[in-house]
Amino acid sequence: MDAFTESDISDGGRHVVLGPAYFAARRVAEQLMQGVESEPLIKVLKKCADDLTNGIYTYIEDGMRSDLESNLQGHIRDMVERTVRALLTGEEWALNQYPLAKYHDGEQIRAAVAKHGGDPLLMMRIADLETEVGRLRESLKYAHGYS
Repeated sequence: MDAFTESDISDGGRHVVLGPAYFAARRVAEQLMQGVESEPLIKVLKKCADDLTNGIYTYIEDGMRSDLESNLQGHIRDMVERTVRALLTGEEWALNQYPLAKYHDGEQIRAAVAKHGGDPLLMMRIADLETEVGRLRESLKYAHGYS
């Protein structure tokens, strides 16, 4: 069997860029594919499409789940930090909710704050205020020209 038929050579002559090899390859491929049923190819294609779809879905779902988890974690952390900050800066709602609460465990919270804050906290606050008074005195000296 010759690799090229007269038709391959003739068609290749009219289409020089393609040449006879192109037409011979097309002829052989068409002959081979005539007996191939499309059912197995459809099964392979469906499997490839399903695998690709599942892979993309998993990738997107994992990314969305990770983003959601990170955003939720940040939101919870922010709520806790804002509550602690509100308590420490004396915001009325926070004080009423926790140490000044008339219901639930307000008494226990007040006892714990007094026990753990007590004298050490008061002494630190006094030291802070004394430092502030010293700074203000120095500022007044310079403002009024005293030495």
